[in-house]
Amino acid sequence: MDERSEIAACYRGVPQNDVGPRTDVLDGCPKAEGLLRLLRSMGPQVLATDEIGREEDVLAIEEAVHSGVTLLATAHGRNREELLTRPGLERMLKRKVFQRLVVLSRREGPGTVEGIFDAGGNRLKEGRVWGSWSAQR
Repeated sequence: MDERSEIAACYRGVPQNDVGPRTDVLDGCPKAEGLLRLLRSMGPQVLATDEIGREEDVLAIEEAVHSGVTLLATAHGRNREELLTRPGLERMLKRKVFQRLVVLSRREGPGTVEGIFDAGGNRLKEGRVWGSWSAQR
């Protein structure tokens, strides 16, 4: 789901970015509406979208998760605590909707991986727990 052409960069319906050979892109449609359309009409194995956070986005994501679809999504924020100030994201994090949380920054250039966490907020590294969300700042 590419509401603002930021993922696939579609031009006249053709992705300009390589999103893979078996990828359908719904471009220029409101995110929540598009996620539900894709879920109902395409039978997807995976849905990907970015910048989730509005309540209607969260409801569409919850519908997809309850349908057994794997989800890849992004949300912008400085840290987990900031994300928890958004009611919909707080609900999803507390319900452990996501199996992994990847925190990225630009500290050492775009895409610097600051940490990978499990659904409970535990920092993962080589299969070991290195801390928890509650200890992170």
